[in-house]
Amino acid sequence: MAEKVFYYWNNEMRTGTPPLQHGNRELSALIGWGGVQIFDPGVDIVDLCYHYSVAVQDSSCGQCVPCRIGTRALARLFERIRNGEGSPEDLENIKVLSQTVSGASLCEIGQSSPRVFLYLLEHFADAFRAAVGKKKRSADRYSYKSLVTAPCMQACPIHLDIPKYIEEIRFGRFRESLDVIRQRLPLPGVLGRVCVRPCELNCRRALIDEPIQIKHLKRFVADQSPRDAQHPPEKETPKQGKVAIVGAGPSGLTCAYFLARKGYAVTIFELLPEPGGMAAVGIPDYRLPRDILRGEVEAIEKLGVEIVYGKGLGTHFTLDDLEQEGYKAVFIGMGCHCHKKMGVEGEDKGYYGYIPGVYFLRNVNLGLLDEIPKGKRMVVVGGGNVAIDCVRSAFRVGFEESHIVYRRSRKEMPADQAEIDDAEAEGVQFHFLTAPKRILGENGKVAGLECTRMELGEPDASGRRRPVEVPGSEFTIDAEVIVAAIGQEGDFSCMCNLPGVEVSKRGAIVVDENLMTTRKGVFAGGDCVTGPDVLIRACAHGRRVGLKIDRFLTEGRVEVFEEESDEKMLDALGVFSPSEEVNLPGGVKRMPVKHELPLERKGDFREVDKGFTPQEAVAEAGRCLRCYRVVTYAYAEGK
Repeated sequence: MAEKVFYYWNNEMRTGTPPLQHGNRELSALIGWGGVQIFDPGVDIVDLCYHYSVAVQDSSCGQCVPCRIGTRALARLFERIRNGEGSPEDLENIKVLSQTVSGASLCEIGQSSPRVFLYLLEHFADAFRAAVGKKKRSADRYSYKSLVTAPCMQACPIHLDIPKYIEEIRFGRFRESLDVIRQRLPLPGVLGRVCVRPCELNCRRALIDEPIQIKHLKRFVADQSPRDAQHPPEKETPKQGKVAIVGAGPSGLTCAYFLARKGYAVTIFELLPEPGGMAAVGIPDYRLPRDILRGEVEAIEKLGVEIVYGKGLGTHFTLDDLEQEGYKAVFIGMGCHCHKKMGVEGEDKGYYGYIPGVYFLRNVNLGLLDEIPKGKRMVVVGGGNVAIDCVRSAFRVGFEESHIVYRRSRKEMPADQAEIDDAEAEGVQFHFLTAPKRILGENGKVAGLECTRMELGEPDASGRRRPVEVPGSEFTIDAEVIVAAIGQEGDFSCMCNLPGVEVSKRGAIVVDENLMTTRKGVFAGGDCVTGPDVLIRACAHGRRVGLKIDRFLTEGRVEVFEEESDEKMLDALGVFSPSEEVNLPGGVKRMPVKHELPLERKGDFREVDKGFTPQEAVAEAGRCLRCYRVVTYAYAEGK
């Protein structure tokens, strides 16, 4: 037995730490890459090490001898002791093997996993000596479960197995890589182009040189086999129960994908004439070509999903209508298609030439060029990706000058840095630490934007320094068109037609931990729950709801899934730290992505990024450190 409560994790030792929770379950002990946490002194330290060593061995890629052979030998040694066949020499062998495997392995599993054994041999020496002296050991009353994660996986909202799909690319198995991705994400070509890549912020490779091009590798395998990408995956036996989905955006499409694979008849109702939601009408073709999005939607339709266009909730039908038509569950996945006002003088005067950013991009993407105000000079107000999309699209629809006004510094601009760089290369004029003050008009038309200089003051609630106006610094930017792109909000005018569904004061649908609304059988996710958010998080909501609806229709209940409790526990442990050390040589920079030349591309909507060749993709995949991390936890049955 451990015989004591003990906490050592990520080089930190504590006392009095409350037990970790896994859902409603209280953990008895936990062992992993970061150390060990023992909350119940009755836990058998040998059994804990044995189950962990088996999980480590199972997760080894087997490509280097120290990890492949060493982890297997460690598991056998712990098994010997566990079975009452151990000897004092086994403890010394565990120590030597742990040092060897940790020091000589090429990937994170082999390097980090055995270190905890060295620590335990030192701090639980008496327990190990007692264990090897026993020929008959009492039955273990604890259950064990092991999890495998990685810093990049944990950062990804949908928890793609990133090291796995990159490993498949490394060995030239492109179709297999795509299959790994599509186990959790049906839109790899879309997200391979426009994902904000939180995974790359957690990439341990960046600690020694540069992060892996995770997003572009996803795009590569999606583009490699477009026919395969549209080949429908296997479906389960058809199940009873129709499901309605409101909105053909990323969350709705993802939800439909998983429900269709489960065998349900799924109908998506979409107000717009195009599928994709904000991905279709909010992202220009030079970033996300229309045929890529349509191709992946067609793959979902091949699973039997029906999309009905021109039908909006609250306008053309109600939840009661859907119920009367026999739908057994509903998912509301509407996006945020409305704009926030700038709150400046002249904004409400109806000047020709003033247009919100989301409307400007919708007109661009739907080809409604006559709806776009005409002029030579455009000013966009905002600092996010929508603002950058607007200011870059300006050149592509005929504007000669394109300006962007942002009230903070470049460093604080929330838009993707790569998009900012591309905009700058195309000739966009940036006005940092500048705020709009008044829209100038002449004869009912926009004539310019009066601005004021700003300086950064004390931090606000977000932690960023608050912009403060510099007195007497006003100046004017002449322009015929002004685009407001300071944020979005949902068009939830239909909420009054959602009987039984609670809506918050900020206009978002209220859901429980299972994403079910206050009306039984009606679920919601994506922007209509979170507010404006990124595509990958909307997809994650869609997947969760698809699986929740399956449970609801098959068992008549919804509950927190085991994997959700797993992820919450892993978040509490902290899978990545930007200050951790990587004991590997660096110096191999990421594979650059080729672009169309700025002066050539800015005149049309051709795709800017060219993507990787097979040789480039394989080389970039070879930079991956395969940072899997294993954790095993013990719990007493009934607790």
